[in-house]
Amino acid sequence: IAARAASKERKQIPTSPSEAGSSAPAKKDNSIQPVFVITVDDPQRVGDPIRAYTMYTVHTKTTSPMYKKSTFSVLRRYSDFLWLYETLSMNNPGVVVPPVPDKNPFGRFDNEFVQQRRLALEKCIQKIANHPVLQKDPDLKLFLESDTFSLDIKHRKAEMAQEKGGLITAIGQTIAGPRFHETDEWFDRQKFYLDSLETQLRGLVKSIEAVAKQRSDVAAAAGEFAQTIAELAACDVGKQLSASLAGLAEVERKAQELQTAQAHDDMMTILSTADEYARLINSVRLAFSSRIRVYNAWQNADAHLKRTKQTHETNRAQGKLGPEALSRSLALVADAERRALDAKQEYEHVSRLVKQETARFERERVEDFKTALEAFLEGMIAKQKQLIGAWESYQQTLLKRVTPQAQQHPPDSPVASAA
Repeated sequence: IAARAASKERKQIPTSPSEAGSSAPAKKDNSIQPVFVITVDDPQRVGDPIRAYTMYTVHTKTTSPMYKKSTFSVLRRYSDFLWLYETLSMNNPGVVVPPVPDKNPFGRFDNEFVQQRRLALEKCIQKIANHPVLQKDPDLKLFLESDTFSLDIKHRKAEMAQEKGGLITAIGQTIAGPRFHETDEWFDRQKFYLDSLETQLRGLVKSIEAVAKQRSDVAAAAGEFAQTIAELAACDVGKQLSASLAGLAEVERKAQELQTAQAHDDMMTILSTADEYARLINSVRLAFSSRIRVYNAWQNADAHLKRTKQTHETNRAQGKLGPEALSRSLALVADAERRALDAKQEYEHVSRLVKQETARFERERVEDFKTALEAFLEGMIAKQKQLIGAWESYQQTLLKRVTPQAQQHPPDSPVASAA
């Protein structure tokens, strides 16, 4: 508890529900909320072939007074983003921290995979930086600003190991701590809902992957058809027929191009959003687990208080407490009471914060899916219009070729009759 309190004092993170992004009415603050605009780009493969990794350039523009400059850039790799996610999750119990994309040991240097990961990392760090609690965390500042990050992160890992024992230790304390009996039905309902939502999102991801693959197959088939028609047009089939076949091949190439682009857009809009929120559910669960960890800390502090009081009463009954010893014993009891009260208030605060963060998760999920769906539909409609335009243009070209021929051979002419 003392380590957590010291960490809070160092970070200067607000602990009241209103300051932590509560949906309840908050006190008016004359300060303007800092704005962050962060981009992740220019992925570069570095290192030897055996231990190669991808390095990204993180560009930041901000109005926050916490930073030395308003515009700056740093180089970061995937493991640095992962460290930031785990650290922020430990620093801020009850907060749903946007997750980084999953690891993938296969094809991690393929251009398509690198671009998808770059986009996911950019969305992740942008959401973190604009979160009212997380944006004040000094470890985020370290990640975005430090030019000596490799050295600084070693010092921070040592500090965290001393303060909290790291993420694995904290999880172990959650499992091995006092038995937790849930008294709020809301959390049980939410756990069931999250399980169901994750199943639906995972199913949606698989469905979109299948649709995108089918689009790619259709695009490949259109390309093969266009190539075959183009080869036929090059044969000695007559000038007009050759021109008509060449136009058809061009339309099929356009169809191939549009189907390929739509398959890519499927992955970048709906699929990326569904995958992001499927991963974000694990962050919500981690926030739930942090509440249990804080509960265990409260129970430990309460047990320590009981032992301290019992020791004090035993020593006083046996007459072992002189004036100075009595004063020290009473001070120990008072300190234990303060720690137990702080731990209880921390648990109550985290319980409220988890509910507020879950509500934020739902609001952002609706907005993000709405935005992704709009982008998906607008892109699809635009591509369909282009394809329709290509077919209409081809039709008009055919009609222009047929009309002069009909004029040269009217229906009543001997040639037309013979035909």
